[in-house]
Amino acid sequence: MRKAKRGGTRGKLLKGIAKLPSSLFENNFFAPVLEDLLQKSPGIYALYKGTDLYYIGLSKNLKGRLKQHLKDKHAKKWDTFKIFKIRRVNYLKDLETLILQIVHPIGNVRMGKLPRAQRDALTKPLRAALAKMETEAQAIRRVLE
Repeated sequence: MRKAKRGGTRGKLLKGIAKLPSSLFENNFFAPVLEDLLQKSPGIYALYKGTDLYYIGLSKNLKGRLKQHLKDKHAKKWDTFKIFKIRRVNYLKDLETLILQIVHPIGNVRMGKLPRAQRDALTKPLRAALAKMETEAQAIRRVLE
């Protein structure tokens, strides 16, 4: 007999997801609703030109950041956006880095960084194994010469 799952973790990080046209910011009916929904909401956002992903960013204030992109160097390079409202602001930068390392949108210059310790966590043991293998290979080469 299986035990019923309790609580689970689904929905613990994301508060909501939506894909919307940028024109909503200029619509007299929808703009106030949209601005109220996004007011001081932290999250990750993706900007699209048609169906093509153009840019990914993060913000502690999605409303302000998206409106800024309507006027900055990204203006007119996107027409649709997808928002991912996040519950835990302290995970924003790591989430953005993870996404950027996977998709590389054309509008993003920087691809996110991890502290050196996290970057080395997976490669350091492999480098050590490689060094050991190279040492053993050199010993075999000397014997064969």
